[in-house]
Amino acid sequence: MIRDNQSEFSKRTNAAMKETRKVVVDRARKHNTPIVLWREGKVVELDPFSPEFDEPNDETPAADNK
Repeated sequence: MIRDNQSEFSKRTNAAMKETRKVVVDRARKHNTPIVLWREGKVVELDPFSPEFDEPNDETPAADNK
């Protein structure tokens, strides 16, 4: 059995951040405006159509059996 030690507050916070991410990306795509982030000490503007902003895959990848 896998235990979920994540608090209810953390679960709700994570859900809110995922929803906010979706709203931000959808709005940027709709208006064709960049997504502005802070990366490595600099402000960067990124294309909202970049694969980086595609919906995350919630499935965990299978381990390679090599």
